[in-house]
Amino acid sequence: MCLSNVYLGERNKDKIIIEEAAKVVDNDGTIEVYSIFGEVDKQKDCYIKEVDLEDNYIILERKAV
Repeated sequence: MCLSNVYLGERNKDKIIIEEAAKVVDNDGTIEVYSIFGEVDKQKDCYIKEVDLEDNYIILERKAV
């Protein structure tokens, strides 16, 4: 199983949204992140900036308003 940590803006411990995310969904600009533990985090006005499958991380970025 491949799980990823999800960060907002940069890959930094202070910016982590969810550890061990199992599913990430872009729901019309709202990114929904689901963990294996049943947690759900929703980030409005964001997009997926980077996905690294080798190092198992995802970086989200806020859209410019």
